[in-house]
Order: sequence, then C-alpha cells, then structure tokens
Amino acid sequence: MGPMGMLHHLICHASDLWKGKTFFALKVALIEATDNWEKLTGGGPPCPVMFNSEDICETMKLDAEERGVDKTLEVCQNMISFRPEGCCPLSIM
Repeated sequence: MGPMGMLHHLICHASDLWKGKTFFALKVALIEATDNWEKLTGGGPPCPVMFNSEDICETMKLDAEERGVDKTLEVCQNMISFRPEGCCPLSIM
C-alpha cells in the first residue's frame, strides 16, 4: 500500500467509533504507519507514536489470525448465500 492509501486507511479507522474490533484495526493501522513513517512524512519530524516490539509482534499475530477467521467466515457465508442483512434466500431453505 502506498503512502496515500496508508494515510487514508489510518484516517478511516481513526474516524470510526473506537470499540472492540474497530479499536484493534486502528492500532494495526498505527503500527503500520509507524513502520512506514519516513514514507508518510518524507523524512520530516520523528514519529510521535511508539510501540514496543513485543506489543507489535502480538498485535500483528492477532491481526493475521483475525484476517484468517474473517476470510473463513466470508467463504462459509458465500457457500450458503448469506446476505449482509443476516438473511438467507428462501430458495435454500
């Protein structure tokens, strides 16, 4: 993801209501921003946000696991024609 895409991603998560999964997504976006700070700022001021390496590793591991679970859920929902509204079409019932 390029600098503008990363910045857009960060702004979207920062503007969401901060609870549960959205707060975790914001933390992942902040970690990604700190990792790419020089690309985002062109080497300007130092990054004002810091995470310790253990927290980064744990957060990114949980993010990867969550993405895997989300993908599995999406595949299962597609198999049964599950709609975003939480309904299944009558034709499969």
